[in-house]
Parts: sequence; C-alpha cells; structure tokens
Amino acid sequence: MGNAETQDALWYQDLTFEQERDWFEQRVKECEKDLLRFACYLTGNLDRARDLFQEALLRAFKYRHSYNSKYPFQNWVYAILLNLYRHQFKKEKLLKTFLPWKNSEGEEEENFLDCLEFKDDGPEEKVIRSQVMVDLEKVIQQLPLKMREVVISCDVMGYSYEEASEIIGCPLGTVRSRLHRARRQIKKSMEDIYGKDFLASWS
Repeated sequence: MGNAETQDALWYQDLTFEQERDWFEQRVKECEKDLLRFACYLTGNLDRARDLFQEALLRAFKYRHSYNSKYPFQNWVYAILLNLYRHQFKKEKLLKTFLPWKNSEGEEEENFLDCLEFKDDGPEEKVIRSQVMVDLEKVIQQLPLKMREVVISCDVMGYSYEEASEIIGCPLGTVRSRLHRARRQIKKSMEDIYGKDFLASWS
C-alpha cells in the first residue's frame, strides 16, 4: 500500500480527541435515521432497536481508529450493528428454547412500525397498508437469520448486492442465492395471507 493510500485511511491523523469525537458525531448524524431503521427491521422491536443502535455506536466509537475512510462510514457501522445483533440472536435463540413464550426481557414487545414512515394515504388505505406492513414484518422475522440479513440489506435498506456482500461479510454469489430463496419464501407466505390477486395489485 502506498503512502497516499495509508494517509487516506488514517482519518484521525493530527486530530485531538475532541475533534475525533466531533467528526464521529457528525458522521452519525448523517446516517442516524437509516441506522435506527436497520436496527428496527433486524429486531422487530423499537426499544430493542434503540438499545442495539446505541450499543453499536459505543462499539464504533471505541474502535473508531479501525475505520478506513476510503469506504462509507454508514456501511462500517452497519457491519458492527449486524455483528452485535448476530451475537444477541444466538443468545435469544437459546433462551427461547426454555422460554418460548417470552422475549429476552420477559415483556411484551413494542411494534417496530412506530419508527418507520408511511406515505400520506387516506385513513382506509393507511390502515390497510399498515396491516400489510405488519404481516410482511412478521414474515421477514420468521426467515432464517442469514436470509433475513440479505432481505433487510437489499430489499429494505436498498443496498446493492456488492454493498450487502461487504456489510454481511459473505461472497456476492451467496448474497444473490440467499436473496432469491428469501424472496420466494416471502412471496409464498404473503400470498397465503392475501392471495395472488391482492399482491399483484399492490404498489
């Protein structure tokens, strides 16, 4: 690696701690909404999403010097957030083996849709659209974790296959394969709920 490339990666060079903190906070402000939205889709719960989001930011700031400024800051934090969730998911999966009727806190979960935006629809359409989103979220949450990751990254957050591959940390071909299988499973589940004609007319 040349000197120019090395210097570009060391974004914190010659910065004081306060300047590093200001730089970090500014980067977070630019992508805060998307990061929380990503956490909401992963957890399906607003309170848990906020906790995951905050934990990811703490972890990111602690290891801020490992960030390479040649790559998007948002993608770097996404990867941290996703790794934290994977770790939590493993613990919760074990917990649900013994307490399948409770979440990890033993409390009722708040609907993740509270942190998402909806279009300016009329009252009736808004109710229908909200219910479809609730059912869609349930279907996504029922997917295996590896399939859910690619659906959230590509179809919910709008990342390209290449970007999703970088965030998730798996080969491009694997992303395509998992996404294809996940989309088929989601389509079938939603058709079971609403029928093929309803989904064909949905926009």
